[in-house]
Formats: sequence, structure tokens, C-alpha cells
Amino acid sequence: MVDGGYGSRRYARIAGVLAITLALVGCGGLSLLPHRTDLAEDQNFQTYDQVADAYKDIVPGQTREADLNKLGFNAAIQPNAEVISYLGVIERFMPRDSIRFDHLALPVKACIEAQERCSAYVFRPSRLEQDRTGSIFLDLMGFERTTLDHGWAAEVVLLMQDGRVAYKVMSGKPHIDVYH
Repeated sequence: MVDGGYGSRRYARIAGVLAITLALVGCGGLSLLPHRTDLAEDQNFQTYDQVADAYKDIVPGQTREADLNKLGFNAAIQPNAEVISYLGVIERFMPRDSIRFDHLALPVKACIEAQERCSAYVFRPSRLEQDRTGSIFLDLMGFERTTLDHGWAAEVVLLMQDGRVAYKVMSGKPHIDVYH
């Protein structure tokens, strides 16, 4: 049974649509690859600079625990926040006896000596996104997975003694851009 060319055009049209679809999918044009935003990201801080600005407003010896909540550092509701006892403070500031007690900063020594009246808050605000790029077919088959992570992350350690910040330290990654 011969179609007189009608079937050939139909198959050519289907093949053309399929080729265009594969090209778009292969280039990520249809965005079928997964995109992930960190689910535990901090809602108080949208940027690394906001964290740094709030950190600057903390004054050791003056800032009270209630003031920290106003600045966005609330251990009860902030994801990835950690509350450490004075024993954890010792482990954090003197890991495996790599630093001697007399070499610690004076506020850290005073806090450790206060024992039960000493604790620490560790906040890890972050905003990370993960994009998968490349060919969906190679990705699904497990041959080639290309991921781009971008965002920022910070760590703020606040030593608390008698309800006030005794010592503060901040570190972090203001611009994360990792390709793997």
C-alpha cells in the first residue's frame, strides 16, 4: 500500500519535531533538569552583607540575648543554629590541646572559667542554589551530571556569659560558585 508521499512527509515532520525537541532538551532549553534551593536556608538574611551588617551591630559586653533576636540571630527558630555548653566551648576553642588556655582571648578565658554561666550560639545562615546543566539524557543515564552551586554561607559564633555576648567571631564564604 503506497501513500503517494503523504506518509513520508508526515514521518519527516515527526522526525523534525523530535530533532528540535532533543536539541532543546540536550541544551537545557526546556529546563527539565532539577533545580534545588537549599531547604534549610535562612529566612532572616537574604545576602551575606546583611549577615555582616547584623554582626557588626553586636557589641561584646553590651548586646543582650534579647537584642540578638532583633538582629536576626534567634537560636530557637533559625535553621542550623547550635547551642553549646561551656564544655563545647572548650572543645571549639581548644581542639585537641592544639592551643593552650593562656593563649586564648581574655573574654574566651573568662567565659570558660564561668563554667555554667557560659555558653555559645553558632549560627550558620546560608543561601545556596544548585542547578543541573547539560544533557538530560546523559544525566538520566548517569553518564554525565553537571551541577553548578551558587550562593553564600556564613558562620557566626557568639560566646554568651551571664546573658550578654562576651565574644564574637564570624567566618564564611561570601560568594560560592562551584562547578562539578
